[in-house]
Amino acid sequence: MELREAILGRRSVRKYKSNPVPKEVIEDIMNHAIWAPSGMNRQNWYFIVATGPWRDKVVEICKRAYQEYIGKKVEKVFQHKPKVIEETKSFFATLGGAPVVILAFAEPGPESEKTDIQSVAAAIQNLLLLAYEKGLGTCWMTGPISHGEEFKKLFGIEDKNFVALITLGYPDEKPKAPPRRPNKVKYVGFED
Repeated sequence: MELREAILGRRSVRKYKSNPVPKEVIEDIMNHAIWAPSGMNRQNWYFIVATGPWRDKVVEICKRAYQEYIGKKVEKVFQHKPKVIEETKSFFATLGGAPVVILAFAEPGPESEKTDIQSVAAAIQNLLLLAYEKGLGTCWMTGPISHGEEFKKLFGIEDKNFVALITLGYPDEKPKAPPRRPNKVKYVGFED
């Protein structure tokens, strides 16, 4: 698969088949995802890959995150789109049946938190593209950040900041690509 094909073909998947993802496949994805660039080459990412009962505990926290925080924001932003509200609520309640969840953390460094997050985000993008290449679906979720402390407590993490949650599994849907918004790039100095 060409890189361009992966970039254009990858979608956020919110419905998964129940088929388990072999650990070897996930290890291959993770071992290559961490070849991302990072601020000051700190490679400050830290990932937890959970399945089974651990995945179920993550789902419970996501349900609470929706009920206690995210739901209000979603209802405000999408007040005229009740279907989007219901689909989002359902996704947070089940994570679409994804058999695997990946929690991304950043080890704090001497630079700003923004630098730390950018480095982890680069590794996450690699992860998404590598998963797509292997026929897997993913969804990069930032909403659960509101309950990051609960994830840290669940996994006994004290010295890292929660950045994102990624669902992973074999897709049970093929979402359409949303249109790209125009005029998000400005070119200067190219005038004739």
